[in-house]
Amino acid sequence: MMPDPVIARRKPYLVEVEAGKTYHWCACGRSKKQPFCDGSHQGTDFRPVSWKADESGDKLFCACKHTRSQPFCDGAHNGLSEKYAEATAGDGATARLVDYETADGGAQKALLDNSCYVIRVPEAAMETVGALKIFPVIGTRDGARHLSQYLGILAAGQSPVLVYPGSDVALFVRSGQGQVLITDRSFPIEPETGVSIKPGEGFRLVNDGTQPIVLNITVCPPCAEPEYRDDMPATFDASVPVRQQGVDEAKREPMADRFFQVLLDQRQQQTPVTQFIGEVPRSRAAHHRHLYEETITVLAGEGFMWTDETRAPVRPGDTIFLPLKQHHSLECTTEGGMRLVGVTFPSMSPAINY
Repeated sequence: MMPDPVIARRKPYLVEVEAGKTYHWCACGRSKKQPFCDGSHQGTDFRPVSWKADESGDKLFCACKHTRSQPFCDGAHNGLSEKYAEATAGDGATARLVDYETADGGAQKALLDNSCYVIRVPEAAMETVGALKIFPVIGTRDGARHLSQYLGILAAGQSPVLVYPGSDVALFVRSGQGQVLITDRSFPIEPETGVSIKPGEGFRLVNDGTQPIVLNITVCPPCAEPEYRDDMPATFDASVPVRQQGVDEAKREPMADRFFQVLLDQRQQQTPVTQFIGEVPRSRAAHHRHLYEETITVLAGEGFMWTDETRAPVRPGDTIFLPLKQHHSLECTTEGGMRLVGVTFPSMSPAINY
């Protein structure tokens, strides 16, 4: 039986790799040149893993040595203890509380470090297009490079056809029920359903319930605004026939005392983003970074979003934008925990952080 490797440390190592260079990752955890091999595996059953970089860029090499995606981190370090890593006294020790201010369009924004922010959108600030109300909550004007996001509300009836030319679209239904029409296909939706729309396709929302449909519309690559049409494009990507995914406890993935479920991603729907739903207990996560751009919308529970120098209160309906590599942590102050939906680019597990 293979012995357990030594845990060099919990969080992965960020390495800027060079195109064409071969790296030899330490699998045993004994190397003094982490995350790479120094020969310390001699006399054991472990062998280093060789990997050649196709292109230059940042990579996260596993440090806990429990990854199933050798040599890279897959978030396995989060499952090596019963409790998720929490903030220390030094995390955001000088962070000042930031007020919400009225931004362009009438939304309320709390500006944090760099281009990080939290946004609240009153319905009165939203543009009305037919039966649909819509508002851009994240875009390139806000510092986003890889995705844009809209808040949509359909009180009754049906929306116009929306087309985001050349982009993948990930819908997330926050409340309400009805259908999403893509060409001649109909996909039923209910709260906490994700729906994938492929490039070149149009979609229409139909509200056949008694409550408004409230949803996030995430677009990748970014699109300044949708095209509104009366007629539906004939395009439908039949290589991805199943487009919606709801909450399924059998698909939950644990992260110590937290969990998440992936709704949409590259593997399942061939999307460039990952859309996930998660739940965190009353706690504050340790400060960390990601190699992806991220949006988070709070569905239930209250707390604070922290960066190094700032923090802002968050509540249900608030959306957070986090640039790539932004140092941050999310705090839940509600006894019953916080529920959230997140979207990341590029598509990868939300458990991966450093």
